[in-house]
Amino acid sequence: MTDSMNKYNSTYSAERLSAYAYCETDTMQDVIKNYSNNIQISQAIYPELCTLEVILRNSIDSILKQYISNTWIEDEINNNVWLDPSEYTALVKAYNTTKDECIAEKKDFTIGKVVANLNFGFWTNLCVKKYNSKIWNKPKCFYGVFVNYPHKHSIKYIAKKLYTIRRFRNRVFHYEKIFKYPSRTLSLYNDILEMLSYLPNDDLEILKKTSTFLDIYNKLIKDLNIGNKKT
Repeated sequence: MTDSMNKYNSTYSAERLSAYAYCETDTMQDVIKNYSNNIQISQAIYPELCTLEVILRNSIDSILKQYISNTWIEDEINNNVWLDPSEYTALVKAYNTTKDECIAEKKDFTIGKVVANLNFGFWTNLCVKKYNSKIWNKPKCFYGVFVNYPHKHSIKYIAKKLYTIRRFRNRVFHYEKIFKYPSRTLSLYNDILEMLSYLPNDDLEILKKTSTFLDIYNKLIKDLNIGNKKT
């Protein structure tokens, strides 16, 4: 199969494609199919990942405005009162990048644009134990963000789930392999839905209209099972 991969050296690269040979008996045709399946499932889960990221950041930003300061971003940049160094650095970078972009594009600078420029890692890092005293143990903060959380407040549980989802999200957004073990992909999809169920939502109407994950997943699983029966 190595020889047949050579033609992809200047495009996908043989090294990249070889990762999609899931077993020793996989042919080049199997590799291309695995790669194609991976692209399809990555496309299909984009709406869920996008929705979680947007709702999480907006919910945390809203609660920080209510219970820390309506100008918490500007205050923190100027004084660095409660963010740890890694998150503070990320905030300053996003703030400066946003300003530079607005100047270059001759657009009005707003703090909302800074919020949008702060990546998923920044917001999930705020959901860890070290921020308990600064955010999550404050009255109404935890349930102000995770409004539908059914148990006693546990940012540790939330943080663990979000960390796993973030790693998965990064693999999707960097076009890496996520579908070698379909059951794991399905489990992560369910983790995303679980986190969304805890956050404020508007019945997730837009997500329901755009989500194709289960349809694509079931189709690919059916195709895989048919292929396995033939071999």
